[in-house]
Amino acid sequence: MIVIAEIARFREFHRVGFRQGEPLKIEKKAPIGRPRSGNCIRQFPALASAFVVFLGVASASFGQEKPRFTFEEDVAAFAVSQDSKIACAVPRMKRIKKIVIERDDIWVVTPSGGKRHILEGDKFMPVPPPSQYVVDSLAWSPDGRRIAMNMTVQVISTEDTSAITGGKQIALLGEDGQEIKVAGSKSRFIEDAWNGAWLADGQTVVYLTGIGPFKIMRVRPADGKSTELFEGHTFDAVTWDTKKNQAFAVGRNLSVSGRLALVQLDLVNETVREISRLEEFYGRLSVSSSGKLVGYFENGDTITVVDVVNPQKPTRVRAGIGRFEFARDEPRVLLKRGPEEKSGDLVWVGLTNGSFRPILHDLLVHDFRITPDGESIVVTDPGRRILKVYPLQ
Repeated sequence: MIVIAEIARFREFHRVGFRQGEPLKIEKKAPIGRPRSGNCIRQFPALASAFVVFLGVASASFGQEKPRFTFEEDVAAFAVSQDSKIACAVPRMKRIKKIVIERDDIWVVTPSGGKRHILEGDKFMPVPPPSQYVVDSLAWSPDGRRIAMNMTVQVISTEDTSAITGGKQIALLGEDGQEIKVAGSKSRFIEDAWNGAWLADGQTVVYLTGIGPFKIMRVRPADGKSTELFEGHTFDAVTWDTKKNQAFAVGRNLSVSGRLALVQLDLVNETVREISRLEEFYGRLSVSSSGKLVGYFENGDTITVVDVVNPQKPTRVRAGIGRFEFARDEPRVLLKRGPEEKSGDLVWVGLTNGSFRPILHDLLVHDFRITPDGESIVVTDPGRRILKVYPLQ
């Protein structure tokens, strides 16, 4: 019983006193007298046993917090390819006269921790005029050979710094950073566009346009052929599953009744399949790696998961608002709790039993992605967003 009590005390101490970044405070006291050699172990065997447990548990715990590798840059956005390469957008600031502008570099980090600088902001967006671009998100093609760079572009007048033009645009890149142009286009980038992604052929791009509800567009850069998909329909939310040439979306104008519905979209043949009617939709639409489960926040507290094949009985779990991704084994999701733009801790949420299991010892992260093989998690730190890759447990 003494051993159990000591272990319980250790666990409580470890939970409270060993937070990430929190120093261990040790109160120093004047020694009463030098103990005889081995006295503590002989007189308090339970304490000795508990100490051994302490070392074992502490070693395992701290070992889990050691990243596989670290990319020591401020990473504003990143994406993980199917073969676990990581594309990273790194902000770079530049002063031109009285104007400070941002142009982001792009790096590619390999699964072994190697890194390549594939795009330099000043060369990609030359001066003059004083223009800047900020990378909002990145998306790999399913074959890992191309990148869609979703960005906000601004051109600033040197005469009147409040006069700014530009907007949401998409640049297309090869894996080496070489720019891919859309044939016949009068503009350098795809304008008034965001959330771009490559389809499975690696030759076709889909993206959203509008301020919401959104239209879905498709373009082939090689021949410049552009098409509005599902003409006459708009969508409140869309999540891509481009390796299967499909997407899942939520919208109100998909049926005569005008009720909110979750639908499956074939991005090649332009077919729409209604999965289920929704009473409420709060956002954060997400699809599992297999494409069999679709999840979203029904309200500010409840995650709802729908089986695409058997949608009649959705699973609901009260978890609190945040951003989540499905585990590869799918009966659970990894949730970053709190507003998406703020840092939060990560917890596994069980979909069948409603369980909660924190990971990384309550380490706060700014953003995260689970690698497609399900073996690692990529996170960025709060503040200076250093990128780290941890084994996923």
